[in-house]
Amino acid sequence: MTGGYTTQFRTLFTELQRYVRLQKRYLALDTAEKLVALLSTVAVVLVCFVLGAITLFFFTFALALWIGNMVDNNAGGFLCIGAALMMGLYIFYKNRTSWIIKPIARFVVGLFAQTEADMDSEDTEEEESHE
Repeated sequence: MTGGYTTQFRTLFTELQRYVRLQKRYLALDTAEKLVALLSTVAVVLVCFVLGAITLFFFTFALALWIGNMVDNNAGGFLCIGAALMMGLYIFYKNRTSWIIKPIARFVVGLFAQTEADMDSEDTEEEESHE
């Protein structure tokens, strides 16, 4: 009878080791998935930002020259565009929390909270299947 318990405990211990290994593997894959999503989003935003900045530079340069030709003073055109950009920068700075910080925080929290919700739904499904 003692041998039966020993075998059962050994089997239980082996299964527990396997479960821990699988959980570590799952955690590594889940972390890698989230990191890929985060880094790919950062890369896309960075490329869009750089291309948008270059485009904005050329459009504002052209607009400054056009305004300069309209007022017969190129420096005046560049000053108008510079003033408009400074106003835009001020508005952006004042709204940075709602335009930048909160959306990024929601994205990151949603990315990591999604796992919690998935795990909760899996636990509920397992409990329902055992009943």
